[in-house]
Amino acid sequence: MRIYIYRICCILMIAGLTSCSKVDDFLDKAESGGMTLDQVFGDYVLAERYLANVYAKLPSEYEKKYANASDEAKSPHGTSAENQINNGAFSPAGNPYNNWTATYQAVRSVNIFLANVDKVPVLTVEQRIDKPRMVGEGHFLRAFFYAELFKRWGKVPLVTAALDVNENMKIPRSSVDEVVSMIVQDCNAAIDLLPTTYTANHLGRATKGAAMALKARVLLYAASPLHNPTGNVQKWEAAATAAKSVMDMGIYQLHNNYKLLFHTRVSSEIIFQHNVNYTNFTLETFIPSLGGQVGVAPLQNLVDAYEMKNGESPFLNGATGINPQINPLSGYKADDPYVNRDPRFYMSILYNGALWKGNQVYTYLGAPSDGINGGFNNTQTGYYLAKTVDETASRTPSVRNGNNYWIYFRYAEVLLNYAEALNESLTTPNAEVYKAVNDIRSRTGVNMPALPVGLTKEQMRERIRHERRIELAFEGQRYFDIKRWRIGTEVMPEAYGTVATKKPSGSFSYERFLVENRIYKRHFDMFPIMQTEINRNPELDQTDGY
Repeated sequence: MRIYIYRICCILMIAGLTSCSKVDDFLDKAESGGMTLDQVFGDYVLAERYLANVYAKLPSEYEKKYANASDEAKSPHGTSAENQINNGAFSPAGNPYNNWTATYQAVRSVNIFLANVDKVPVLTVEQRIDKPRMVGEGHFLRAFFYAELFKRWGKVPLVTAALDVNENMKIPRSSVDEVVSMIVQDCNAAIDLLPTTYTANHLGRATKGAAMALKARVLLYAASPLHNPTGNVQKWEAAATAAKSVMDMGIYQLHNNYKLLFHTRVSSEIIFQHNVNYTNFTLETFIPSLGGQVGVAPLQNLVDAYEMKNGESPFLNGATGINPQINPLSGYKADDPYVNRDPRFYMSILYNGALWKGNQVYTYLGAPSDGINGGFNNTQTGYYLAKTVDETASRTPSVRNGNNYWIYFRYAEVLLNYAEALNESLTTPNAEVYKAVNDIRSRTGVNMPALPVGLTKEQMRERIRHERRIELAFEGQRYFDIKRWRIGTEVMPEAYGTVATKKPSGSFSYERFLVENRIYKRHFDMFPIMQTEINRNPELDQTDGY
């Protein structure tokens, strides 16, 4: 083959420019400008570096956007893409979350790799052993990228060959079942070829467990109301079986420190993690007094969802809003609202009077530096983000960026995926459903009460959804959970905050307020295809509702 891969070289150079200096050695970028495919895949080291550049295309979810476009948070910055989404400006002409082209570019890179990897020569015993692993990584990465397309658009064109510019690229969208089937096939191929663990010098590569967790997540999405409106039980059973297979590996367990988990490189809970330290995250999330620009301000909607330490919801029927009715069994106090809450609340949310880096954070109206509505970077909700923000980092007086490696899959999600899928496949929740949820609630440092026995299927469904909202907050999950459960029109329209006022006595009063009305239409559950893409490929049909 004598086709020059100019496009590949551009991609390699771009990936190199966007990489961080702390990337592990195996992710060093290849210098292969002007080379032919035969040259790249005629050398084991170059082929491995090419694969490394495919890893570099994995998304960094530290962009914060999904929290701010859900009922978790709001960006203080009025010009942000999140606010454009929340204003209902979500159309084929404008979607700031569109990543269609970039993801298909990544798919094409994987297809080139898989089409040429058989030609790679092996010169050592180690290379002979590792080459099948590289093939498995290719299948995993293609499944991952298609999963990203699937959870946004559902039906997408399936391309498994590296098409040349002269070939027919007018490919229609495949059905949801066809897309899911292909992702599962790639996951199964990866599962057969990938090792369970790696030595330290290969930290960040996809493992057998990563492929299994990806398969479980995709099957859960496929079984959910968005793609399974008739409630086909077999789809739920397939999702439960896939999640259980990860659990049965016996190598994953919950981390013993919920707060530190998100700043850890090696943990028995982490299944797959981004290999680049997103060092800018502290700048984007630290409170103003510590040199931060505050890209995420948690909403009262989420704060209200955290249970009291006794396991009771603070409000009847899980309500939120200006004046929700207090649950008399909860012990909630309107004049002292942050005491005796689920421990994960204190590890996730900075509220008025919270401790951060050894000092109290004050968000009350008129507070120095960090008060509500005190400036462009100040909270507009009364809260700042704690979870996923490394407290050991600093912006002033010197910059220590901390550890910010995004976790794509962790064991807690697998347990919740299993609990949800199994519950939906049964008429009444069994002991396994309870155990999966209670294991998370009883994890070290959390120790929340077990779920009450005797729950109906519908009651357990709400409990599992609640547990996902709390356990996986700010991890990019809630945004897509809202869509796959089709609850956006219920939970998205009203975003609330709380303003604290300091009294002469030094104590505080708290008053809720409406931060903003948001527009969420049912067809927002799926992304529109950009009109520019349809213009290029007339075989594409637009997502319903757009």
